[in-house]
Amino acid sequence: MIGIGRLGGLALIGLPFLWLGLFFLFPLLIVLKISLAQSAIGIPPYTPLLTNDGAGLKIQATLANFALLASDDLYLRAYLGALGNAALATALCLVLGYPIAYAIARPPGPQRQLLLFLVMLPFWTSFLIRVYAWIAILKPNGLLNKL
Repeated sequence: MIGIGRLGGLALIGLPFLWLGLFFLFPLLIVLKISLAQSAIGIPPYTPLLTNDGAGLKIQATLANFALLASDDLYLRAYLGALGNAALATALCLVLGYPIAYAIARPPGPQRQLLLFLVMLPFWTSFLIRVYAWIAILKPNGLLNKL
């Protein structure tokens, strides 16, 4: 019999996996489905992967899109360029991120908090811009009241 502690642990582990499945794996499967389908004129602009013609289900999946990616020089260069950019960004994040994280983790409490604040400060810029935009829209003589 499963105890409450074990069930709670399963829920604690299961919720992040459910989140990843819903917002990462499911969209990835949709993209894979589209990449295996054939192009079509209409909505949606691709054929279904499974069709039922009365005799049973037929699989319509094709690897032609991947063959086009590998055979066309333009697509291949764009794909390899994107992979190169991703690898470069990952390497830069590792080279810069680990020393900064190490430098933040070493000092005593108050200095660590200040360093962490200085790292987080630039990420607040978009939030502040949004707040100022809402102020401009909603103030008494703002855009919304003028309309």
